[in-house]
Amino acid sequence: MKAVIGMDVQVPVPSPDDPIWTAARGFRVGKDEGTYKVLNGGMEQGRVKVTGDRTGGRMSLLEMYVAPGFGNIAHAHGDEDEAFYIASGEFRFINGAGNFDAGPGDFIYIPRGTRHAFKNLTDETATLLVFYTPAGPEQFFLDYGDDPDPSGAMPPPWTPEKIASIVAEQDPHKVIPLPGENDWA
Repeated sequence: MKAVIGMDVQVPVPSPDDPIWTAARGFRVGKDEGTYKVLNGGMEQGRVKVTGDRTGGRMSLLEMYVAPGFGNIAHAHGDEDEAFYIASGEFRFINGAGNFDAGPGDFIYIPRGTRHAFKNLTDETATLLVFYTPAGPEQFFLDYGDDPDPSGAMPPPWTPEKIASIVAEQDPHKVIPLPGENDWA
C-alpha cells in the first residue's frame, strides 16, 4: 500500500495489522491529575503531571504555580534540556549572562549546560508548564516537595541550611547551582 503525499509523491505505508496502526501507546493526564507538591513554603507549588516512568525516560512535565515575586536559584542542568510554556503571568528568565521577559503564550527553551532561572514579575501567582528532556529532574519535586496540608497551611519557607543540605545531596553533574550576586537586580 502507498500513500500519495502532494504532487503524486508516493511513500510506502505499513500494513493495517502493523503495531503502528494498532498499538495504543499514548496516554492522557487529566487537568487535576498528577502528584501535587509544595516547595519552599509555598513559593512554588504544582503537579508533577508526567514522570519518566510514563514516557520511557524521554520527557517529564510539571505544572508549576509560582508565587508573586519568587525567583528560583540560577542553575544549569548537566543532562537535561528544559523548556517552559507560560500559561499565566509575566516572568523574567536568566539565560546565561543575560535575561529576557516573557508572558502568556510564550515558549522558552533552555538547552543543557546553560545557566538559567525564572522569576514571577507579577503580584499574582503565575503558572508555568515545565518540560524536561530526558526525564529525571521531576524527581527533585517528588523527593523534596512537601505534601499539601489538608487545612491549607503552608510549610515553613526553606532556610539557607535546608537549601544547602538539598544542594549537597544533588549529583553535582546533574544540577549545578550558579547563583549570581545581582541575578534579580
